[in-house]
Amino acid sequence: MMNMSIQNWEDYLRKIFDNLTPGGYVELQDGDAVMESDDGTLTKEHALSKWCNLLREASDKLGRPCIPTKELRNIMDKVGFTNIVETRFKWPSNCWPKDKKYKELGAWNNENTRLVLESVTFAPLTRGLDWTIEEVNVLLAGVRKELNDPNIHAYWPICSVYGRKPEV
Repeated sequence: MMNMSIQNWEDYLRKIFDNLTPGGYVELQDGDAVMESDDGTLTKEHALSKWCNLLREASDKLGRPCIPTKELRNIMDKVGFTNIVETRFKWPSNCWPKDKKYKELGAWNNENTRLVLESVTFAPLTRGLDWTIEEVNVLLAGVRKELNDPNIHAYWPICSVYGRKPEV
């Protein structure tokens, strides 16, 4: 996940463009910082939503803003990439989907999120928002509970976008 790591996406993509051989490709795969729900089962009052928004706020303060992944295509176009193709995915937060494929994807995504929860949260919240370790632990207790709640139909918006540097 590069979101929350790049200071300026346009500069970053321009450097990639400048260093690619004409005709070369770049592909980016990333997720949005904020989880979504199509059926309203994830609300702004949920710990999951608060966590996502706090991470976004902290990353902004730390100079590594989260951008909506839908902006990547436009930035690539602005830099000069052509033949840009964008594919969007929804990665469920747990096993809530009825479809077998998405249920399994949700199980894997839940496990991955569970494993990185502390490592992606402590530094941004304690350094960027001056939270205490105890405050972060309380927040994460609620996040863990909701992350495993099959009644909350949350998902991560994921984007894969690639483009080509034009031939000379």
